[in-house]
Amino acid sequence: MKRQKLCFSLKLGALWVTQAMFMGHAMAATSDCSAGVADSLTQMFTCGTIHGSLRALDYSTNNAYFEKGYSQDTFSYGGTLKYTSAEYYGLSFALGGILQRGIDHNEDHLVAELGPNETGVGEAYIKYHYKDFSITAGDQRLNIPFLGDYDWRITPMLYRAVDANYGDSDNFLHATKVTRYKSWGDQGFHRDTEYTNADGTNEGMKTNGMWAIGGGRAVNFDNKKLTGQLWYQDYNNYTKMYYGDSFLSWTDNPYQPKIGVQAIRGLSSGNAVAGEVNSTTYGAQFTMNFTPSVVWSLGWDHIAASNNAYGDGALVTPYSHNVSSGTYFAQPYFTSTQDLGSGNAYGTEVDWAATSNISVGARYTFMDLTPGSGASSTNQSEYLAYGTYSFGGTLKGLSITEYAGVQTTSNSAGNFWQSNLALEYDF
Repeated sequence: MKRQKLCFSLKLGALWVTQAMFMGHAMAATSDCSAGVADSLTQMFTCGTIHGSLRALDYSTNNAYFEKGYSQDTFSYGGTLKYTSAEYYGLSFALGGILQRGIDHNEDHLVAELGPNETGVGEAYIKYHYKDFSITAGDQRLNIPFLGDYDWRITPMLYRAVDANYGDSDNFLHATKVTRYKSWGDQGFHRDTEYTNADGTNEGMKTNGMWAIGGGRAVNFDNKKLTGQLWYQDYNNYTKMYYGDSFLSWTDNPYQPKIGVQAIRGLSSGNAVAGEVNSTTYGAQFTMNFTPSVVWSLGWDHIAASNNAYGDGALVTPYSHNVSSGTYFAQPYFTSTQDLGSGNAYGTEVDWAATSNISVGARYTFMDLTPGSGASSTNQSEYLAYGTYSFGGTLKGLSITEYAGVQTTSNSAGNFWQSNLALEYDF
């Protein structure tokens, strides 16, 4: 059955590629604008662009999350499509759609976020841009600590928000207000988080969203670059969080070493519906290039124990709970450091860009974390291998990616296996 599904996904992917390339060429042929700026209201529409990501995902697990004998085997396809207008006096807008469908789903072994059929509006926002300032209002992707889209799945996480930024990626002031949220397996926006259910069964854990403010600064001296950022985030009725990190890199050194530090503080806010929050994390990271194409990193995080607090001092993250988000320096792929308790987390990774088309890598993480006061450490190890083949020429944008690995823990006799095979076309 696996081979039949994979063959079907490749045929389906080829059909998507043909259709998407046609749409992309058609849009390019009618556009006579440069730099996405319109000279008239008519050009605001006619000089717009279409982008999207079409995907087929085969997701399999064995002893999922260390539940012995429980397996998941879900194959789904779909993706996103978005039209973005050209700017007219700084104003632009975007409107997109999302689609998800399944093939041969077994309800007893279903991955929850890949199961539901989705057909609806995705991103839909208005944006104003002037020099280094921009503000976006509506349904959108976000990219600030613990609020991302983590979009290796079929449809992205989206936020109904007002998001403002002044500056560039290194030197910036940023402010965000979120009022509603759409998870992967849902086509609507609700007062949910990753701690609640979209069907409304956890009504007491609903939220009015969050707000955040942050800033970053970069300084260059000699052959070094120092960057840093600070954030304050307040999640309604969950937690208030302080986040900061800083990186020192040697830009002229052939090995390009980089040293990073981070600190995170979480405290209860409002009704604290996930439980009392008292979390303190600090960590360090070292990265270097063995060769221009081989990058190695080593990361560590310490999460201080706190009796009677959520997860023995774990961080409450309403929009990245049970998500392999990358904010922690030591982060496994199957599970999330912030959900595993207090103690020490370690991780190391090697990534190799073998050719312009092939990249491969491996990651090892060890979670010496305790989920509750008086409990023993999970001693969770994860061994992960991954690879991507990206096509070129007329198939540019098409790629095949595989993530596969195993987790072991001292709390379970059975190991947790996972395979994630994706066919993707981005345009």
